[in-house]
Amino acid sequence: MIIPVIYKEWSEPEQRVLRTVADTEAAQGDLFVRKLVNATLFRNGLYEHTANECEEGHRHHIYVKPYREDDDPIYGQAIRTALQECCTVSEFMEAEFLLWNGIRFHPCSLRRLAPAAPLEFAQLLLDHYIVTEGHTYETVYTVYDMDRSKIVIFLKEVNA
Repeated sequence: MIIPVIYKEWSEPEQRVLRTVADTEAAQGDLFVRKLVNATLFRNGLYEHTANECEEGHRHHIYVKPYREDDDPIYGQAIRTALQECCTVSEFMEAEFLLWNGIRFHPCSLRRLAPAAPLEFAQLLLDHYIVTEGHTYETVYTVYDMDRSKIVIFLKEVNA
């Protein structure tokens, strides 16, 4: 089942929608994943999610605001830079893991964790910590890159 999804830019100071950022469609399972991420990248614009809404059970709205690096002094600029460096595209939704090295995020291979279905993506996005192969990772931020069909998961190793 395909469901309409509208991304709307919300102004908190004005308490109103400023514009429609994207008017698209998603499969029902993918919609759940899109609502769980922290932000969405669309046409090189990064938008942080502020709220979600469902109208009449079939029309979904995701309210966003432009991502501001200054809101996160530790990872803000590094998140934007890492997203600009990514270039692989997938036909279907796919996870991409990026690991913090103290200065920047770089690709890391956590293939064992690579989800294959929307429910597996949701489970991964709901966890604050991931333990695999003797390492513990904290999920720092998550982004749905609409143009590349990727869920980008920013991680930091705990006790490294």
